[in-house]
Amino acid sequence: MKLNDFRFDYPDELVAQAPLAERDQARLLVCNERKRACTDSAFVRIADELRENFATHSSDPVLLIVNDSKVYPARVRTVKESGARGEVFVLSPDRDKDISCLIRPLKKMRTGDVLLGGSSGHPVFKITSTNPPRVDNISGMTVSELLQQEGEMPLPPYIVRDPARVLDPSVSAMDRLRYQTVYARESGSAAAPTAGLHFTPSVLADCAEKNIFVAGVTLHVGLGTFQPVTEQDINAHNMHSEFCTIPRPTMNAILEHTEKNWPVVFVGTTAFRTVESVLLKAIGADLRDACRSRRERLSAMLASGRIGKDGLLAKAGEWIETDLFIRPAHCDDIYTPLCGDGLITNFHQPESTLAMLIASLTGYERWKRIYRHAVDNRYRLFSYGDSSVIVFRGEY
Repeated sequence: MKLNDFRFDYPDELVAQAPLAERDQARLLVCNERKRACTDSAFVRIADELRENFATHSSDPVLLIVNDSKVYPARVRTVKESGARGEVFVLSPDRDKDISCLIRPLKKMRTGDVLLGGSSGHPVFKITSTNPPRVDNISGMTVSELLQQEGEMPLPPYIVRDPARVLDPSVSAMDRLRYQTVYARESGSAAAPTAGLHFTPSVLADCAEKNIFVAGVTLHVGLGTFQPVTEQDINAHNMHSEFCTIPRPTMNAILEHTEKNWPVVFVGTTAFRTVESVLLKAIGADLRDACRSRRERLSAMLASGRIGKDGLLAKAGEWIETDLFIRPAHCDDIYTPLCGDGLITNFHQPESTLAMLIASLTGYERWKRIYRHAVDNRYRLFSYGDSSVIVFRGEY
């Protein structure tokens, strides 16, 4: 398929520039592919929607797989000693020297330049290389401490802050709180796994009361998630890579639900890609070719003995690198995931790998109708926008 197959039009005012006052007040589009129906709901009802759309029996527990990676405040606004303003986007927050980063405006920077913090005016970085961009931390603090003091959350480029207010502490504090899930645990993401931004402690408590349980995986989201697809032939796109892992308790829960035919629902494309990637690696599949072949479901593999639980559990806790790129081969192609029954996700940018993933799970024509419904009914789009839950077709 071609890149322009994944275009859709929307008015700019639908791009959410800030979160709603309350996380769980987002709208929720319920797309049940088994019933071929879309209904409008609210995220505060997510527990009820999960039970109504996934649980065959009232006693069946539903497993929610979330990405518990934590976003770090990667963007540091800087000032050169000449007064020129710029920014450093830290990509390796675990080191103090030879830090991999993005520098803006790179063309005006030179090796040896000292950069001051935009809010403090104190020296924070010294440029050690411009190709590739590298800096040393000269702040007298650890990079972690520096980012907590000077850093801003790495909002995507379609969220635009008023330049006059960009250093307003209240704006930065709002983004630090809201561009982060309430269950974030392990720091390492340069962008938020945004499907989980709508969950609140009360929504999670409602889920627990209704026999819906949460288990975490970790995928540290890289800046590549915003990398545009530039090849017209989408198969020629080089997918960015990210590191991910499934802890042993979560792997045990996935296997139990798979064997007992209990529902598994992913919160976000990163949680989905983590589980799919680890399972594909466990059965020896090539991630780059994964979407080109039809496979058995994991439940069938376990039942037939083609793969054993021990082999899957051996992958638990192991960090792997994934460049899994799921896209439809043609308009009638629907991707068969190894496990899982549905996905909670936001509405993604046109011509993005995320939009292609959703089109793979629903079918291309169905994806177009879902997004047309969202735009026509004025759902808020992208990271700070509204939500959807997709019930996979189940025709496996």
